[in-house]
Amino acid sequence: MSQHQPTPPPLSRNPISFVGWAITLVMGAILLVLGLIDMLLHQENPYNSLVTYMILPGVLLGGVALIFLGAGLEWRRRHRRDPSAYPLLPVVNLNEGWQRRRVLGAIVLLAVLGSASAVGVYQAYHFTESVTFCGQICHTVMEPEFVAYQHSPHARVACVQCHIGPGAGWFVKSKMSGLRQVVAVATGSYQLPIETPVHNLRPARETCEQCHWPEKFSNSLEKTIWHFSPDRANTPTRYNLLLRIGGGPRSLGLGEGIHWHISPGVEIYYWARDRQRMDIPYVEMRVEGADPVIFRSEDCPDPLPPDAEVRLMDCIDCHNRPSHIYRSPRQLIDFNMATGTLDPSLPYLKRHAAALLEQPWPTTEAALAGIDAALRDQYASYLEGPRGRELVERQIDRLQQLYERNFFPEQGVDWRVYPNHLGHFEFPGCWRCHDDQHRAPSGAVIASDCRKCHEFLDQAEGEAAFGPITYQGGDFRHPRGLDDIWQGRNCTDCHGASAPPAAPLAAAPQPRS
Repeated sequence: MSQHQPTPPPLSRNPISFVGWAITLVMGAILLVLGLIDMLLHQENPYNSLVTYMILPGVLLGGVALIFLGAGLEWRRRHRRDPSAYPLLPVVNLNEGWQRRRVLGAIVLLAVLGSASAVGVYQAYHFTESVTFCGQICHTVMEPEFVAYQHSPHARVACVQCHIGPGAGWFVKSKMSGLRQVVAVATGSYQLPIETPVHNLRPARETCEQCHWPEKFSNSLEKTIWHFSPDRANTPTRYNLLLRIGGGPRSLGLGEGIHWHISPGVEIYYWARDRQRMDIPYVEMRVEGADPVIFRSEDCPDPLPPDAEVRLMDCIDCHNRPSHIYRSPRQLIDFNMATGTLDPSLPYLKRHAAALLEQPWPTTEAALAGIDAALRDQYASYLEGPRGRELVERQIDRLQQLYERNFFPEQGVDWRVYPNHLGHFEFPGCWRCHDDQHRAPSGAVIASDCRKCHEFLDQAEGEAAFGPITYQGGDFRHPRGLDDIWQGRNCTDCHGASAPPAAPLAAAPQPRS
């Protein structure tokens, strides 16, 4: 019979491994409970998921590392004391019963940890891809973007579908960028408001076009726009526009209108002189089957600077706020008066509401309190009766909701901070290029002809705005009797972000009879 060696004490019998065992067992028990709670109750709390799938697993793995670290240090200590019994490296002899038991125990432990880690990594992956993670973990930083996203046309589209898109390449890039952002949030080294546009964003043709196909654009679209004047009656004006959406394949005789810019066979390149892509002095048009044409503004350098980034135009160059939309006071009030959630029967409500939303409040709390106090003071006579009180309080509640969804003074965010290039009413938008100032060597210009993109079908003011659409066509007529004041000007001259805000009326309105 062979003589077996005596069973030595386990290598994990040391203070460091004891701490590791304690951490591993405690974290394992907590993770088991939290994992069961998450699977059974399906909680949506972002911080529960953050702790369950990212923080605690890291602590548990740290405990396992301490167990093995302590065992390694203990082996080295025993080797120094008795090199003959404990050689430089451990010798595994499965003929020894105690070694078989410990190897089997280690295999079982690693199998359990490996299985749990696989589940945890899978859950962590889905959590980091979730809207909850993107919008609520960095709550102070991303609150404006998350709130605006929840009330946008893309509210049911996950953040990663636009910011990352399909494929492993951009997934890895996004996670590497995310680590830098985590460090910035943890150290407080980020800047508010967040700078846009995001210059390392994936090209929109690889993300937006997963749903929106340029080949499918072609038909025109009728759109109704409402405007309410800042007078006593909040006089309404209705505009009916035919938007020439255009696009589609040129092989079928399509490829005209607004989406001509990204039609198959068409490539538009441009150079923006500033980071916000507002100043565009250089445009290059490449159409399949024709020679490239270059348009330059008068102050465009020739040749371009060596570091000039000539960018291929895509969806995001016009639709640059598809999900994180901060609407102006004029947009908010006109839309809500048109839908009836703000009551235009209250005298001068458009003027007072616009002034309150445009006022630079120091905090959201101060803004909500200021809106409440100002409207109660302005319409004090209405508060004397139950119907008038209900009407005024309903307007206060709605204006406060609109403020909370579109204005974030703590982060320095509102509609003026982030230009919206869709259109040309409050920001230059289309007029960045379509200004009659970009010329080709042949003398051709990028025209500012409105009819290339839209046509007026009907316009009505006052009570007639609520009547039937006549489709009489014609040119735009500015409301309030200022029919042609707009000619020779851009809308942004009066309605832009730098235009002076409307002042509230000093005199309180009289109650209705």
